[in-house]
Amino acid sequence: MTGNLNVTGDLVYDEVVGRNINITGFSTFIGVSTFKDNVFVDGDIDFAGDLYKDGRLFVTGVGIGSTAINPESGVIGTKIGAGFTDINFVGTGLTVIGYGSTVVIDLNNLAVRADATIPPLTILNSEATLESNTGYLTDTVGAGFTVILPLVKNPGDFVELHDTEVSWDINNLMVATQNNEQFKNYSGTIDSPLACDVSGATVKLVWTNTYWRVFA
Repeated sequence: MTGNLNVTGDLVYDEVVGRNINITGFSTFIGVSTFKDNVFVDGDIDFAGDLYKDGRLFVTGVGIGSTAINPESGVIGTKIGAGFTDINFVGTGLTVIGYGSTVVIDLNNLAVRADATIPPLTILNSEATLESNTGYLTDTVGAGFTVILPLVKNPGDFVELHDTEVSWDINNLMVATQNNEQFKNYSGTIDSPLACDVSGATVKLVWTNTYWRVFA
């Protein structure tokens, strides 16, 4: 067929082996057209209605990273990413695991739950070698003692010390290093070992890669 095809009713085509319908012009289907086999289109499909798969409305994915309107946001594809791309969730939920916390999104019940893990404080009442990124409750009621900062550490690692029994002013907590490392606060260098002597105080020591920064 080299002209246009205008069908106002139903179009029924009984295929004969070796024969096809070849339409080179415009075709307008006003009624219902049923294709019982594959349909191959070497071009764009532009339709004003909805697209369904097995009777269910097909929609594009959920955009991540921006609320701005993107002219390509309606493109149907299989890409997963951030920014102006789309993401499709497969399964019943999405779980994101990060440092010290887990975020669970239940896509069936549309509920969000966040579980946070808070590390406990370690209680000390005698000499000990401390671990990086750990908090300690120190009890010097019986006697003062010395704690030793970690040998292996990275810039940004910290140690936090608390006077849990409000007794540092009576029995000092001493903090020593393993490599003659210096302590510094906002005013400059502090004597080593560091003496914690303020009652009820909290001291945080952060390794800067060259010295221990004291926050108290």
